[in-house]
Amino acid sequence: MEIVDVRKEVLEEVELLGQIGYFTELRVDKETVPEGMHCYELRYGDDDGFPVSVEENVRVNYFGAVLFTEALELGEEKALQFGYEDFGYTGEQMYLSQVIGGQEPDEFKDGKELAEFFKETFPMTEEEAQKLLGYMEGHEYLLGHMDGEMYRGDLCYEQGKVRWEPYTIDDAVDAVTEWNYELIPEAEAALSNAKDMIDFANKKSYLDTLREDEKILDKMFDRTTHGKAIDAIAASIAGALIEDISRGGDIDTAVKNMTDQIKEADISPAVKQSAGRSR
Repeated sequence: MEIVDVRKEVLEEVELLGQIGYFTELRVDKETVPEGMHCYELRYGDDDGFPVSVEENVRVNYFGAVLFTEALELGEEKALQFGYEDFGYTGEQMYLSQVIGGQEPDEFKDGKELAEFFKETFPMTEEEAQKLLGYMEGHEYLLGHMDGEMYRGDLCYEQGKVRWEPYTIDDAVDAVTEWNYELIPEAEAALSNAKDMIDFANKKSYLDTLREDEKILDKMFDRTTHGKAIDAIAASIAGALIEDISRGGDIDTAVKNMTDQIKEADISPAVKQSAGRSR
């Protein structure tokens, strides 16, 4: 099993024996555990999907490693047994640097800073980057960075506190494109119910802005892994449709085969949701 630098891993927050800990299923290089943190290993029993003891070191039936800010009292056996009710995931994920000393990502101040951060991995213009930040802010989110990785901050998770989570640029573009897609029909409906000429002009201007944003975001989405996956699937299915017809098959059968391929396509939920927008 791979031995990892725990400082570079996204950890799962867990509750074990009444204490909050930070878990990874990989083996941790103990030399990378920061001062002030305590690393233990979990052993699974007959049910290999659930741990039954926490120990200093586990060689056989290794379930994972868990780090605490406070040391555990393991006793003379250097192990503590526990049951199903004593271990669970909270659903939170974080880097260890976020746990130690309350370190948090630095918020991107503007589109220029965001574009500069991704200039090698996902080139974008300042205008494109500013669109992402604007839509994120409009939906009560921030984008930030720490240790060379991007994070999304949720402003609504807890009053007076930002909840940060690791986030990819592909998912950021996908989320913003989805929000724009949902806002356009709402703006169209609002325009049709304008109260007067001034209200009509304001709502028309807003709708025009959304449609301009749509063009920008569509081009960005095409550059994401989600967009490329959809293009590859579409090309494959279109090729199969043409082949069916060229073999003398009727159009109805060919279309049915194409529909079946779409349903059975091995793609992620994010890509399926994106494809369902029919942009």
